[in-house]
Amino acid sequence: MVLSGAVTSEDTRASEIGTQIISAGGNAVDAVIATIIAINTLCPYHSDLGGGGFAILRTIQGEYKSLNFRHTAPGKADSEFYKDPNISTSIGGSSVAVPGEIKGLEELHKNYGKLPWENLFKPSIELAENGFEVKQDLHNFITAACNPPGSTNLKGSWMENDPSFSSLFIDNQAIPLGYLWRRPEYAKTLKKLAKEGSEVFYNGEIAQAIVKIVNEKGGLMTLDDLKNYTVEWNEPISIDLEDYTIWSVPAPASGAIFLSALGMLDQFEHKGEGSIEDLHILTEALRLAYGQRTLLGDPNFVPGLKEIQLSWLQPESIKERSKLITDQTHPPDYYKPPKVEIVNDNGTSNITVADSNGMVISITTTVGLGWGSRIMVPNFGFILNDSMDDFSIKGRPNGTGYEPQIANYVIGGKRPLSSSCPYIINYKKNKKPFASGGSAGSSTIISTNIQIVRNLLKYKLNNFNAIDYLKLNRLHNQILPNYTILEKSSIHQNILIKGFIKEQEIELKKKGHNIKWIEKNQSLPVLIKFDYDSNSNSNSNSKEEQVKWQVAAEPRRNDTGGSIFIAPKED
Repeated sequence: MVLSGAVTSEDTRASEIGTQIISAGGNAVDAVIATIIAINTLCPYHSDLGGGGFAILRTIQGEYKSLNFRHTAPGKADSEFYKDPNISTSIGGSSVAVPGEIKGLEELHKNYGKLPWENLFKPSIELAENGFEVKQDLHNFITAACNPPGSTNLKGSWMENDPSFSSLFIDNQAIPLGYLWRRPEYAKTLKKLAKEGSEVFYNGEIAQAIVKIVNEKGGLMTLDDLKNYTVEWNEPISIDLEDYTIWSVPAPASGAIFLSALGMLDQFEHKGEGSIEDLHILTEALRLAYGQRTLLGDPNFVPGLKEIQLSWLQPESIKERSKLITDQTHPPDYYKPPKVEIVNDNGTSNITVADSNGMVISITTTVGLGWGSRIMVPNFGFILNDSMDDFSIKGRPNGTGYEPQIANYVIGGKRPLSSSCPYIINYKKNKKPFASGGSAGSSTIISTNIQIVRNLLKYKLNNFNAIDYLKLNRLHNQILPNYTILEKSSIHQNILIKGFIKEQEIELKKKGHNIKWIEKNQSLPVLIKFDYDSNSNSNSNSKEEQVKWQVAAEPRRNDTGGSIFIAPKED
């Protein structure tokens, strides 16, 4: 039986590849794998084979699973190595952690896939071999690397002396919009992975090429680091809010922070979307939740962390922490500051898929900052991550001068802390899905997901489509730096993003908030909202309900979008 399904991601073309896989007999897991491989092909500045991530999965039986395929530190890595200020955690070989993406996708396919593994690579192999159109988002990330940023000049840019990036330029100028970008080396890599699976990546010629270039660029990775890499299934975490249950992924992801904030917000009577009281309570809940983040790290290296996360989500714990929200904001120490910095959305992608069998999966995957470590593996054409930058380094403050988090110190084999928190929401009564999504955007991932889910569950905006929830304005506060970020109104591709207004700034300042304005929020969320036919109650147990999906992706970007496939009715 051919399933129906829905896919949403940061590139509409990738979403359409996902629904093509469903139309060919695949399920949600097949589709999410094919979509991620397509995102890697189309958007390597955000997500590529040299990355890793987290997945939250609802099986067709209604069970929830969480998969951690986050990168790990090379075995030789430690804080002493990175104390040297000349050793970078964001550029070059020293910034590269052991990638987990291919092992993670293969693990998902082995346990839940339906179509042959190699079938999931075919659409992206064709894109890479035949070329695909350079659209606005890709062009923006190419020109951001130019000299000066935003120009089209190769000369003087960091890409100039690396022949691996030469296909992005013609006559020392960035390839223009509409140009067909071909990636023949990358196509060759995809063919190898389609045929041989993860073995060639972690224990074959690709592994050898990764280790060679990482060490040439000053890194510590060994063949044993790749050979010994493993993914981890862990227990997903959840919280009940009124008629719904929200599921997310535990540390080293930030699902517990996301859920804790939603729990605190649920303790207050909502004064209406956009009211000063509402914005103040939202900001304070964010500050309190980000304060908890200072304790997070890899549970395999932080004793008791699993229990700590669960304790945060207990009703009494949430109620007590919410009592810290008063009528005025407080100095950063009041919230136990998390010592993290704001970083724009540069190297993360979220993909969400659902099928008509009830399987739902949301994955956040990343190479770190834009273009990751700035290393493209020679002869294989994919980007390596810079996820060592996600660790705290003992004795080295981060870019804004804050001291590192002890729980997130670098140790060989450890996974760094991540802001990722993909989610699935179901009705408590009948367990059917209500919505699923996630976001890119570094530290703004958490605040973005919180606001979108809060709008979905609390405001229940009448007749709103999924995209309308993403169009609503967003603020961000993570304690340090000590200000709240508000976005201005803007029109993007004829879509109005209604920002905040001056009067809101004035009233928030009266409550002690420091304000910083930005042109637009830098996060990149996606969302699938589930609707059920009008002939049945969506919170009933009717066997005849027909699910309908609404798909949406960040309207502040240019190429984002979803795709839906409805299978023909069988005679």
